[in-house]
Amino acid sequence: MKNHPCQPGAPKRLPRYRRQHGAALAEYAIVTFLFVLVLVGGPNVLHQLAQALSDAYQSFVFALSAP
Repeated sequence: MKNHPCQPGAPKRLPRYRRQHGAALAEYAIVTFLFVLVLVGGPNVLHQLAQALSDAYQSFVFALSAP
């Protein structure tokens, strides 16, 4: 018969939320690192991003104004 978790001698198991402590921090760190790498990697990344957002907004406005 298995030991009940509250009985002495039972194996200690952490709750699920305690086992995942820090997983989100690792994910945020990886995403932030990749974002910084993309921004630093290319010479005109910020200009290209601004141009892409401008083009997307212009197409959005054109689609809204079409009858």
